[in-house]
Amino acid sequence: MEYLQQLITEMVSDLCGDIEVGESFAFTYKDQVMEGRLYERFNGHLVVAFEAEVCTIKLTRIKQELINRLNGQLPFTVFKVSKATNAEHTITATHALSVATINVEQLMESLDSIAFQVGEQRPVLLRSTELSPKVEELLREESTKRPTERLQERISDDIVDDIDDINDVESESTSAARARAPKVRSSNASTADILRDLRRLVGLEPVKIEVERLVAAREFTNARVAAGKPAIEQSPHLVFTGNPGTGKTTVARMVADLYKALGILKKGHVVEADCSKLIAAYIGQTPIKTQRLCEEARGGVLFIDEAYGLTGHQHQGYGPEAIETLLKFMEDNRGDIVVIVAGYPKEMQGFLDANPGLRSRFDVVIDFPDYATDELGQIFDLYLQEYELTLTVDARQKVISYVNSLPRGRGFGNGRAMRNFFNEVVRRHAVWATRDGEINAVDLTMITAEVIPAPVMAGELATAGVHRGNYL
Repeated sequence: MEYLQQLITEMVSDLCGDIEVGESFAFTYKDQVMEGRLYERFNGHLVVAFEAEVCTIKLTRIKQELINRLNGQLPFTVFKVSKATNAEHTITATHALSVATINVEQLMESLDSIAFQVGEQRPVLLRSTELSPKVEELLREESTKRPTERLQERISDDIVDDIDDINDVESESTSAARARAPKVRSSNASTADILRDLRRLVGLEPVKIEVERLVAAREFTNARVAAGKPAIEQSPHLVFTGNPGTGKTTVARMVADLYKALGILKKGHVVEADCSKLIAAYIGQTPIKTQRLCEEARGGVLFIDEAYGLTGHQHQGYGPEAIETLLKFMEDNRGDIVVIVAGYPKEMQGFLDANPGLRSRFDVVIDFPDYATDELGQIFDLYLQEYELTLTVDARQKVISYVNSLPRGRGFGNGRAMRNFFNEVVRRHAVWATRDGEINAVDLTMITAEVIPAPVMAGELATAGVHRGNYL
């Protein structure tokens, strides 16, 4: 801390305040008034953050896009947007550094970048209509692209934090960068259509009951409002618990469609992401990255799979920052976003206990049970139907034996295991069908017993535990 005090004192002027943990201080650097704050993170690391106000403006779409682009390109400055009044927002340029590794070069680069960007972007953001030549060029490029290209690039620019991958950017293709972006989808189906599709899903009876309760509760509330009665509001945010392959993502998409059909959400689109889409690799970047993801989900559903990763020791301990940012966004944008978090049952209970604000906002937990053995068989049959394949009598008996023998311990793939099993059968059948150098018409649709894998060994069953049943 003494070294930090010495660095800052030698580099700035008009220092006001003490450089101590938890204290804020002000100073002037290159004629730019800045503020600094030294704080201790939850993992004991000391961080010093610097910021300078750029301006207070009425934020337009074009100016927001400019800020998003800058945040994806600048290594030493991040622009934060916060509400000032009902119609205006304050833009702040900021950067944070780890005290443990700070040196003269880092400090100078950080302060130089903030001071330069404030001077560079303040006049651009303050202009009501006129834009800088650089911004005009960017907008001209945007106007020449097809709508789908603009959407893909917006997702890439606004969500994928290139700062996280600064060492790999030069070698990574554009398609690979876009592949890291969260998936976005939406639908315009009616409530009746969505519920019909839900009921057609194999198994998941407890889940279907809970979802239909959600629908009934909302329809009851809508009827009360229509009759002039006060609405009984319930939290729309959900927790899905269960093993992989139990349909959590599929049902999350249906819930988003239902919320749109019921008027809970305006858009009803789904942004599907995991923890890596919320957490950055550098100090001070995680809140920015999480905020961008939430903005992309505004009006729809943000679905976070394996959300318990935010409370673990991975991701350099930045998970709690993402949770705090997520909770604040949920609170500030009630009625404009729904968050669904999913993962293993035990780990998700730990996730809910990690922050006092989580359980109060996620008060509905829906458990997705493992599929029964006969339900796994039905899923396998659905794949056969989809691709117009049939089994011989002997092949069906071997499939029954295989499905009945599957270990059903923690982490069992459920529907995903059936998809993998089907793909394995198809690969084996392809080899069998070409055994004589040509494929006959029967082999295009009929699968024989020779290609079905043998049942799992009994010793493996004893170790993993088996859910026995009949596949008819």
